[in-house]
Amino acid sequence: MKVLFYVTDQGVTCYQESSNVVDRFKWEEFDLIDDHLASLSEKVNASIIFDVIEEDIYFEWAPKVLPWEKKSYLERRKKRFQSEEFLLSELQWTHHQQETESGRKEELILTSLLSNEDNFERFLASLEEAQVLVTQIYTKPFLLVEYFKKRVKPYLKLSNKIFSQPCLVVVRESECTFRQIFFYEGQLRISRLIEIDSDESNMTKALVHETKLAVTYALNQNFMAPDSTIGLVFLDGDTALLDSLLEECRKEGLVPETSQKGGREFNALTFDELSKNHLYCCGVDNDASFSQQAVVEFVFTDRPKGFYSTPYIEKINHLILGKQLLIALNVMLLLGGVYYIVISGVNAVVSWQKQALLEQKISEYQAEVVHLKDIVKLQDDAQHVKASVEFSEAILQLKVNRVIGFDINLWSDVFQRHEHIQISRMEWKTLERFDSQKSEILLSAWVYPFYGTYADPVKWVDEFVADFKTLPGVEEVVLQKEPLNRDLSQTLVIEAQKESVEALPFDLKVSVKDVQLK
Repeated sequence: MKVLFYVTDQGVTCYQESSNVVDRFKWEEFDLIDDHLASLSEKVNASIIFDVIEEDIYFEWAPKVLPWEKKSYLERRKKRFQSEEFLLSELQWTHHQQETESGRKEELILTSLLSNEDNFERFLASLEEAQVLVTQIYTKPFLLVEYFKKRVKPYLKLSNKIFSQPCLVVVRESECTFRQIFFYEGQLRISRLIEIDSDESNMTKALVHETKLAVTYALNQNFMAPDSTIGLVFLDGDTALLDSLLEECRKEGLVPETSQKGGREFNALTFDELSKNHLYCCGVDNDASFSQQAVVEFVFTDRPKGFYSTPYIEKINHLILGKQLLIALNVMLLLGGVYYIVISGVNAVVSWQKQALLEQKISEYQAEVVHLKDIVKLQDDAQHVKASVEFSEAILQLKVNRVIGFDINLWSDVFQRHEHIQISRMEWKTLERFDSQKSEILLSAWVYPFYGTYADPVKWVDEFVADFKTLPGVEEVVLQKEPLNRDLSQTLVIEAQKESVEALPFDLKVSVKDVQLK
């Protein structure tokens, strides 16, 4: 739950978020204030608004310094105000610059000081003693500045160019009290409280008269041209008073005769028009709607940045920031864990699918191997195979020199290296005379498997031929019959006949010259 303490010179008012419960205490009732603070929940998040007369706001020019020197410069100047005379102090750079006649570059500094009244000091001490989590301290003038920027400016659809022009905003504080805020170049320059006599017969004339004095005072400050046009904006909860202001301003010469309500020169708005939830701007707390209720609603809904700060507030904000960082870290760790679990589950499912596909492919491959073995066996003549084996054994057993002119073991290694080649017939003869060193070997073989494309069978046969050429003593290797014509003619014939062909035959002639006696 969020609560807001509205501090005035008379006492303190406590508002609760999303509730019309309002508790009022006078400074003479400090025992009741302490009891109220003690009754608040530990989870309460509190803010404070100071709307007091003992606040001094002024501007002064300071020498321009480098950006990284600005913070330390303000801290040195702020130490002058850390005494018993001031309870709260704040210094800010306004980013307005000028150059003096001597060529010195200066930048405008805002200084805001809150006097060290006993009631204010005791109230802050009571909040700290009750361990109430105070996160923001606002000052009424600058809170109204934020209210104007975020509520009035969008409502009137003021561009940045128009907003930077001189403007006097008159806000009703109470039945007879008004606050005048003068804007120049989009920032506050003057803030003053005025009080109109409650016995005044015509409050409208008195308010316009005070407004005219404020305009004259602003023109005499020499930070803008004397003939500048100052726009007027009145904020109040009394529609009858607002309706009579335009005519009175025309009579006093504050706005031209041709000016209309809603133009750049004059605007009059009610707090109810600018409210978002209308909780505090409709007389809920048995009072007329003034700026107090408007800024309370503004703080609860828009949560603007605080103005003053104390060591206690800085400590609380650091703890809150640490808590938020810890929560963010835990959330990141949780999301990381969820991500890891999800990714691990997906990887496991994918692995199972890959394993199932691999097992299926292994089964299909084994079935294909068995099928190819059966086909190859059918293609070979058993008598030829038997004769080749017996002849090979007989050749290996020969002890007579020069019966054979090549190393049969190297040839056997070639047959073993090419798994896609199956030898079906091998014949050789000696050329010229009986003891000639030249021999000719004729090979008939099959290349498999064949799936209707010529690329792989031709490649396997070419590799087989190239391997033979590397053997010692081989002079020439001629491919007499290819498994497929390279111009694809045989492939077209096979396709036209629609025959099932799993292996292709080819013939090879090898010329061997034995240059070494064995």
